[in-house]
Amino acid sequence: MSRTRPWTPTPEQLVAAHQLVLQSYVVDLHAHPQGIMPRPVRWAAEKLTGLPVDPLSNLPTAGVDLAVVAAIGDPLGTAWRVGSSPWKAVTTQLNAAITESTASGTAATPPESPSPTIVLAVEGADFLDRDLDGLARLAHHGVRVLGLVHYANNAIGSIGTSLSGRRRQQAQGNGLTAFGRDVIREANHLGIVIDLAHADTATTLAACQQTDAPVISSHTAASSIRDFPRYISDDEIKAIADTGGIIGLWPASMHGRAMTDLDDFARHATHMAELVGTGHLAIGTDKNGVPDYAHGYSGSPDIVNLAAALTRTGFADTETAAILGGNAQRVLDSRA
Repeated sequence: MSRTRPWTPTPEQLVAAHQLVLQSYVVDLHAHPQGIMPRPVRWAAEKLTGLPVDPLSNLPTAGVDLAVVAAIGDPLGTAWRVGSSPWKAVTTQLNAAITESTASGTAATPPESPSPTIVLAVEGADFLDRDLDGLARLAHHGVRVLGLVHYANNAIGSIGTSLSGRRRQQAQGNGLTAFGRDVIREANHLGIVIDLAHADTATTLAACQQTDAPVISSHTAASSIRDFPRYISDDEIKAIADTGGIIGLWPASMHGRAMTDLDDFARHATHMAELVGTGHLAIGTDKNGVPDYAHGYSGSPDIVNLAAALTRTGFADTETAAILGGNAQRVLDSRA
């Protein structure tokens, strides 16, 4: 028996979606510069494994008005930079992101700017090494979003999955620590948005209770739709929404273990909207950070396909526009 082909937008649907993207303020809640991995490694991954080539220069032509571009702050992103301290490794990545964005015609400027922009972020706060004063240095460097954990437990909290993609057992992590609570308080004070992507349930729920400002989970989806280890539970979705925060829908395939196609993307969006309302949904693609995407999305130029999938499944144009970027703009602007 033949399998049903994945849905793709018709020419008419694409025209309507293009118009909606052009009329909307579009935000990618989670992306990376191409320099987050060593150049030889990236070259090999692109040539041998088909890693998507998605430079920041795609943002303006794709209709993306702002991207949250993250350096990696855990050992995965800092240890290979021989001769650099973790702090220097992070600042090197941030400076590279600024250079890449400037070269591509974007700029690291506030989201209210009329031209395509980036907001700087760090994914994995391991590099802080219990230095609470480091948050002020981050803010001075222009960082507006901080992911508490990435692929290693740290002094702040514990992770939901290992690098292998296996779900961590709850007993392996201690959840949000006392230092983690201090980090959240100081980040709230400095206007830095806390990102809970990669955190385990205990860390996520405790962080939502601790914060006085909206938090985000920048790239994930609903585990009740598919039991993929990087997805979050309904309780976590509700807790994030209760802070006034947002969840970035993540169109990654991860070799077929996560989202499979545009219909799958729309199913996750529909479930979350029914759970907490469309005002708490966004899009976080993990640009330059994943091996593959769901069928119908291969990089920033395909944001239009995500818009088409949302309208096809029943979201009104105003709701789709909010998911495309209006909700993310609200949260980021509230912390500016």
